[in-house]
Amino acid sequence: MLRFLITTLLALPLLLTTMSGRADAAELCNETSYIVEAATAWPVEGGVAIEGWTRLRPGDCATVAGDVDLDGDQPIFFYAKSSIAYLGGVREWRGTVPLCVDEADFEVVANTRCASLGMASRDFFIREGDDRERTVFVEPDSFGSRANVAGIQRLLQSAGYPINGVDGLDGRSTRRAVASFLSDAGISGTPGDGALIDALEARALERNAASGMTVCNTADGDIAVAIGHQVGEIWQSRGWWRIHANECARVLAARLETANTFYFAERINTAGRRGLVGGGETFCVAPARFVAEGRTDCAERGYAPADFHRIPEPADGGVRVTLDESEFRRP
Repeated sequence: MLRFLITTLLALPLLLTTMSGRADAAELCNETSYIVEAATAWPVEGGVAIEGWTRLRPGDCATVAGDVDLDGDQPIFFYAKSSIAYLGGVREWRGTVPLCVDEADFEVVANTRCASLGMASRDFFIREGDDRERTVFVEPDSFGSRANVAGIQRLLQSAGYPINGVDGLDGRSTRRAVASFLSDAGISGTPGDGALIDALEARALERNAASGMTVCNTADGDIAVAIGHQVGEIWQSRGWWRIHANECARVLAARLETANTFYFAERINTAGRRGLVGGGETFCVAPARFVAEGRTDCAERGYAPADFHRIPEPADGGVRVTLDESEFRRP
């Protein structure tokens, strides 16, 4: 059993690959507490065949890349993201190979010229040799056979129902929350786990569609975004969300009632990173993915201070911030 760490923007998911006997096609399995949408790619004449999306509920498996000869040496590439239904934004499972994806289901033979095809670029990870046979998405908390219950718990949280924690254990509080949801949704009987997950996702999407903070990037290249806000009585800053040019990302999903949330961004290019101009609210940041509590003594605690901007007044529980090239410091 091999484990590989996959860099991510919001969480720290892992990729777990189990080795078994020879297989006729590659298998993807989801042992996370998130609904995962996966894109698959493999080399063909004229470029790379890329297709998506394969939807995997927590606990599900699916066969992908049926055209790949697993007896040969052809690599397979994968990228995955969570459903947008969740509080906290989208999670990604990604690597370092840039390939093209679309928002809706797609099949394309492409190279890295994604913008010319009207597509976005995402960083895929590569699987070679026997590692192509079975790939399992997991989180730092390994749910295994408990993934479906953990998935129900996480969606209950995102749909606004009280859950003590996401642990994959079908306890009393989970059963009470499920019963409350079924009653509120007018669903009679006892649906299977798949139907329940689908219904909860629809409720969470409806509830969270306009909530939170979305950042759009109209600069000439990628940006990295960090946010600062209060979590209970504690000020917290965290980042980074990498946002490609001409794309948007929801970096905070919780409903916003006031403008007491702040943001910072850096323009990323080969010469380094350039921060936003202005901003008068100090929070702590770090070069890599981070969560920092408190706004003072950044350097003494191993962070760097950065000047954050306050968001506009929210409307309907949400706010959208658009950042263009002129808002970043010049080289």
